[in-house]
Amino acid sequence: VPPMRNFHRIMDIDEQAFMRATQATFKLGIVFDNWGEIGDSYIHSFGEIGQRSWMAEFHEFWLEARDQGFGGSLDEYCLELMAAKAGKFAKNVQDTRLNFAFHLDATRYAGFLRQLSEAAGVKRVEGKISEVRKHSETGELKALLLERGELIEGDLFVDCSGNR
Repeated sequence: VPPMRNFHRIMDIDEQAFMRATQATFKLGIVFDNWGEIGDSYIHSFGEIGQRSWMAEFHEFWLEARDQGFGGSLDEYCLELMAAKAGKFAKNVQDTRLNFAFHLDATRYAGFLRQLSEAAGVKRVEGKISEVRKHSETGELKALLLERGELIEGDLFVDCSGNR
């Protein structure tokens, strides 16, 4: 999803190294086949449709234009959607803010982030949590007690257990 790019910027992750390590490619949206009925296809683009206005949202102008016989398809007002349908992509086009994301191997991405994190001094701990300890005044997470008796204190905890 596009917010991943912001995360990478904040964490100063090199995009080329990330793409090589995860075998990533660029994507402008997600295709849902058989969306409404068998044979239907829907593209959820990562771009905005139309240009916002202080007077009303774009779709309100589009609906009015459509009612008067103008306007064309709503899809035509989304650069990312039209580019995806045409099979086109250009990352750095002057005066555009093309919103894109990455198609990647999630397992490779997890390994890539693990390698970067551990190289930066992050401590990775695996185990089953038996107790969550919070600050008495703030209620913020203070420590985790693992089933094996190990107490893990820290400033940031990331739950990577997935769906269980």
